[in-house]
This record gives sequence, structure tokens and C-alpha cells, in this order.
Amino acid sequence: MSDDKTLHQNLDERDAARQMSLAPTKPPSKLNGYRITDFVGSGAYGEVWAGIDTNTGKQVAIKFYTRRSATDVAQLAQEVQKLVVLSTDRYVVQLLDVGWDSSPPYYVMDYFEHGSLEDRLKSQGTLPVADAVDMFEEIATGLMHLHGKGVFHCDIKPGNILLDQDDKPRLCDFGQSRLSSDSAAALGTLYYMAPEQADLDAVPDGRWDVYALGAMLYNMLTGEPPYRDPALSETIEKTSDIHERLKFYRDKIRKSPKPTAHRKIAGVDRALAEIIDRCIKPDPNKRFASVQSVLLALRAREESIAFRPLLLLGLLGPFLLMVMMGLFGWYAYNRAVGDTDVAVTQKAIESNKFAARLAARSASEQVDKYFRVVKKWADDVSVQASLAHAFDDEAFLELRQQLTDPNQNTDPKLDTLRQQFRTHPTRLNLQKASEFKRQDMPLGAASWWIYDPFGVQIASSFRHGKQSPTIGKNYSYRSYFTGLKKDLIDLDPDAERKFTVEEVSTRPHATEPTLSAIFFSDATATWKIAFSAPVYSGENFVGVVGLTVEMGNFINFDSGKGQQQYAMMVDGRPGMHRGIVLEHPFFTKHKKENESKLDDSLTHCQVDMEALLEAKARFQDPIGQTQLGADYSPEHLAAAWEIEYTKVSVLGDEEAEALPENKINTGLYVVAVENYEGIIGPAKKLGIQLAWLGTLASLLLLLVALGLWFLVLKSTRDSRQRFARAFTGSPDSSRSSLSPSSLQTAPTMNHPSAANRNSGSEAPTIRKDHTVDQ
Repeated sequence: MSDDKTLHQNLDERDAARQMSLAPTKPPSKLNGYRITDFVGSGAYGEVWAGIDTNTGKQVAIKFYTRRSATDVAQLAQEVQKLVVLSTDRYVVQLLDVGWDSSPPYYVMDYFEHGSLEDRLKSQGTLPVADAVDMFEEIATGLMHLHGKGVFHCDIKPGNILLDQDDKPRLCDFGQSRLSSDSAAALGTLYYMAPEQADLDAVPDGRWDVYALGAMLYNMLTGEPPYRDPALSETIEKTSDIHERLKFYRDKIRKSPKPTAHRKIAGVDRALAEIIDRCIKPDPNKRFASVQSVLLALRAREESIAFRPLLLLGLLGPFLLMVMMGLFGWYAYNRAVGDTDVAVTQKAIESNKFAARLAARSASEQVDKYFRVVKKWADDVSVQASLAHAFDDEAFLELRQQLTDPNQNTDPKLDTLRQQFRTHPTRLNLQKASEFKRQDMPLGAASWWIYDPFGVQIASSFRHGKQSPTIGKNYSYRSYFTGLKKDLIDLDPDAERKFTVEEVSTRPHATEPTLSAIFFSDATATWKIAFSAPVYSGENFVGVVGLTVEMGNFINFDSGKGQQQYAMMVDGRPGMHRGIVLEHPFFTKHKKENESKLDDSLTHCQVDMEALLEAKARFQDPIGQTQLGADYSPEHLAAAWEIEYTKVSVLGDEEAEALPENKINTGLYVVAVENYEGIIGPAKKLGIQLAWLGTLASLLLLLVALGLWFLVLKSTRDSRQRFARAFTGSPDSSRSSLSPSSLQTAPTMNHPSAANRNSGSEAPTIRKDHTVDQ
């Protein structure tokens, strides 16, 4: 059952209300000076008719108190009293005339065709949020004027808000209004009436109007007042006792959950929702204390909305500026470091290339020196004659032939045979005849040796003069004997392979001075390389002479800068040893600490030659990947340069030695290495300094932004304080542009009022005299 119907206390009152609900066709009486035209509506105390002032031609509204009782006269007097007090207020419908002695009594007020806010809501359902808030603020301002003049309306609802020709609200129907000094109760309209107001012993309070004001804004946004419940309306309608009816209403409002429909309306912000919530709090102590407080909250919301772009700009502006500065700084930092990295890296590589080239040139000179020595030995007539005479001793020849199989080098069964070979007079004479050659060994050479045509070592000696234990062993598979690029074992690694005497005798031998493949020395646990040359006696090949060099004796690999900058040597020739690190500064240090022997983990470290030669990536020193050489693990920049040597045939001819076509690549590379972090470190340090400066600038900008925010917030707070002083009547309120007097002209509300067009469809107003005003 709808709660818009009139509530009745007894049958007589129900019949009376039903009669008043019928639209009359004849006005209650004729009035001098007025021509009554149309019926507008009726209420608990009378009827409202539209008419024309015959003197001015102005359309007016006439309210007749048709009950013709003493109550009518008292009610008329009370309402007229309030209208007189408010006659100059543009937010209130204007009183034009009063008929005290007429039967029935009446009063005349302005009439507006736009009708009431209730009519507007019935036709539109709801109002847009902005329009509803504007209407709400206008009504609140009008109520503030009423309260300022000591009048509480006590029955604010859409039906009592008239709209003038500019759709501005005017307050009307002051039948339930009370002066602030009045202690008589006043009952309002269901769902617009504060719960504490629904009590016949209640004393009028300005917070009643605050509740009704919030309920009306709720209605404008959602289409119905808060807490509306058809079941409650039906219960109240069926209850005859006014006290019970009021109690039902109070209990229902206080026990119902907080309304939330307004929060679901698009455009209702949090501040507006909280204003509504606080206005309709069932507990008056939690409600706004006054209409002024409501206006202050509205003003704070408006300022917040007005300042929102400024505050947003104040927040986002510095933030975006900081982000842009950060991005620009990051870009500039990366660009600077990146450009510096490229430039410094390129410069370091060029510097390393230059260093590697110088070291390789020095190594090339050493190689040429070694080749000169072996060529000189091979051309020595005494060496040639000694090897040729060795063939004349048949017993010694037979002994040598039994040692031609290199697979038997470690056979203990041949130890006696080797001992006979080592002590044979012919071999001893050859060793003695060649011993003087040890004195001609160049600096850096580790040993010298002589092989017969079968590859058996006939004579040898270390730099310190000790004979080699390899005498009598066959090394015909070595590249320094064959003149090939690899040892024959590399070509045929079958461990079960046995070489026959015929195969050994037909093996190739070096025909010109040769730089051998690298080989590992078990005696010194280091990599070595050999320089050899064939020996001929006339046209006959009679043997090979040569010397060995421990890798690392070509150049000085220690630059004195430790792990920051150094040089190393690698074998770049194809094969299983490609990329092997032959010498490294760490090797020298390690050998000093370990009796001239290298740890196994260091002897087979290999470099990625393709990456090194193409310079496509930063260099990782393989020694740094071992546990012992962890100090060399950081990234490096490296440049490699190949060691060359001069054709032995042109050695001694300075002009021929200088010709490029007489230069032969060894396949050995000198690699100049420099620590990458040490190179780029200054640029990174500069970048860190720039980053700190950027951070400091950002912090300064943040401080400036916070300072500006403080000023804006302080200005906002001062503005709100001035607005509050204007409402509370502080001494300086007369100087404020927001004083109550100025608020009378601030909104555009300078239009006349309209008559009440309440047709009885509004929720009922419960009266103290047990009547219900529709």
C-alpha cells in the first residue's frame, strides 16, 4: 500500500479527508478584489485556489481555511505570523493579503505555474546530480535564513518547495513551523521527519530541518526518500493511536540499515554521499548541528572540486616533471655511459691492438733468432760429418734400428737396449762433438737435440748441461721431425697402432727449417714449441737438429699492472690445441710457488678464438674460470695479433727480410688484455655522480612541490575559516564576502515565489492534533 495516502485516526476524520480529496468545482467564497479561476489542491486545513488580482492583473494563489473552526483561525494566525516575519526573504513565498474576517478565512500569496519540486520529481523521476545539488544548496540557504530569524520550518518536503519562473526554490506552507522560542511539538511528513521529531513531547530543533533537507536531496537523486517502506506505511495507516504510529516510525528509522542507494548514482562523489549520510543520521547528535554546517560542508566540497584540478596539477605536475626529468636523466645517463662505453671500448681495443702488435713484433724477432740458430747448426760441417760417420758403425746402426718404433718409448723391456745406446762410444763421441752447441743456445731456449734419420734422439742437453732422459727414444711422429703442421699421433690417434721399421723409415721428414706444433712437456709440466732444421751430408738426409723453447720466453707477459692489464699467448692453429693458453702472467707466479710446475687445471685452458678474432663479445679469460686463477675472472677487453717470422732462406738479407711476401704466419697469437671495469669505471663513476645530482634535483623539486602544496592547503583552510566565521557571526564576518547578507544575493534567487500546488500526493504530514496534512 502506498505511503502517499492520508493516514487517519478514526472514521470521522477518514471521511473528512476523503471529502477534502475530491476536487471542488466551486470556491469556498467570493473575494472582493480577486477573481478565482482554478482549483489547485487541498490539505488538512483547507483548499488552495488560483486567482487574479483584479486591481493589478497579477495571478495569485489563495489558501482558504475551510474547516471553519477556532483551530483554523489559530493555524492561519500562526502561519501568517511566520510569513510576515519572512516577508522580505526571497527564499520564501511572499504573503500578499490576509482575510481574517472572511468566512472561511484566507491568505493570498504569489502563484507560479511551475508548481512544486514534488511535481517536478513526479514528472522527471530524479534530477541530475548537479541540478539536485544546486537545488539542495538553494533550499539550505533559505533554511539558514529562516533559522537566522528564529523560525524552524519543521515540515520540509518536495511538496513544500515551490519553483519560480526561473526554477529557483521558494519555501512555503509554514503551518508546522515553530519559532525557536516555541516549545510546542510539530509533526512533519513521513520519511522526511527526523525520528526524534516523531514525538508529541519533542521540543523543536533546527536539526529536524537538517534531516528533512538530507532526505529531500536523497529523494532528488534516487526517486524516493530514505527508509521508505510500504509495510511501515501500511502499519501506520492501520494504527489509530497517534503515539503508536509515531513509535512505529521512530523504531523503524532507528533500526533500519543505513541507506546506500544514493552512493550508486553516477556522479555522486564521496563528499556528497557523506553529506547526505550525515544529514539523515537517526541520532541527532551525529547529524550536522545546523544548516550552516551543511552549507559549510557543501562549500568544502565545492572548494575541493574547484581546487581538484589545481591540486591534481600540483601533485601530478611535479610528479610528471620528475618522471620526465628522470627519464631524460636516465636517457642522458645511458647515452653518456653508452657512448663513453663505445668510445672507451674502441679506444681500449685499439690500444690493446697496438700493445699486442708490439709484443708480437718482439716475439717475431725472437722466432727469427731461434731459426737463425738452428739453420746455423744444420749448416755446420762438423755436425753434418758426425751424423754421416754414425752410419759407418754397423753395430750402432743396428742398435738404432731396434729403437725406431715410437710405441716402445715407454717399454721397460728396452731399457737395457737404451742404456747400451746411451753408452755406445759412437753416440758419446757425437754428444761430445755437439756439446759445444749448447753454448750457442739463445736466451730463452730450454734444450737442444739431434735426431738421426729414423727419428731416434742421438744427442741432447738442457740449458743447465744435464743430459736429457729422452736419449734413445723415437720421436719421428713429432711435427718438428716430420715438418708437418701436426704430430702424426694427432693424425692417427689409435692407441693400439704399432709402427713398423719400414713405416718409420719411409716417414716424411722436415726438408726446411720448421716451427713445430706445441707439445706438453711432462718434465716441466709446461707447453713447449720446437725450432728444427734438416741436416744433409751432400744429398743424403742424415738427421734433424733443433731446440725447444718453453712458451712464455718469447715476450714479457707481465705489464706490472696485475689483473688490470696484461698479455698472454694462445695457439690459434687448427686442431685439438686451438685456443690453448700457452703462456699467462699467472703461470709465472704459479710456477714460482710450485717448483716450476703448472697445475693440471691451468694447462688445458682454451680461448674461443672465433669470438676473440672477430671481437664480437667482451673477453672472458679462461684462466679466470679456474679456481686458482679467480682473480682474472672479471670481463676484459682483448685484442690479438699474430706472430710472424721471416723465411729462413732470406735471413741475413735485410732488404729481403723487410718484404711482406717473406713473412710467414706462425699461428701463434699475442693477446693484450685489459680489465673492462677498469676502463669503463671512470665513466660509471661520472654516471653515478650524475645520478646523485639528478636525485638531489628531484628531492629539491619535491620539496618545492610540497611547499606549494602547503601554501595551497593553507589558503584553502583560511578560505574555509573565513566562510565559517561568516556563518557563525564572528566579529570580522561583516567584512567577509560570504556573510548571510551577501548570501541573499550570491545565488541567482531574485524571483517571486509560487503558490503551493500540493495535490495530496505527497507523503502525509502527521499533525499534533491527530490530523494528517497531505
